[in-house]
Amino acid sequence: MPIEETKLWTIEKELWVENRLGLHARPVAKIATAAQLFDADITLEKDGLVVNARDWLDGLALDCPQGTRLVRRARGPQAREAATSITSLFARKFEET
Repeated sequence: MPIEETKLWTIEKELWVENRLGLHARPVAKIATAAQLFDADITLEKDGLVVNARDWLDGLALDCPQGTRLVRRARGPQAREAATSITSLFARKFEET
């Protein structure tokens, strides 16, 4: 039986928290919910602290007011789709102002 080689790339993007209230419970819950929909490992990094995007408590621990710079990384079979979904939430300011 031949071994099947799977190439998994890490998709990385710098994101900025633009909504006025920053990443509070609702936006973090939206990130966690979106992350759980995909077969991918998704992390958010702020100032060297890396957290699992699926865990909303970890997301809250990042303490991200408006203007915070984050790095989003996604790796896995559905990394591209997951990355697009998370990035879209940030671009839409989590449907907040």
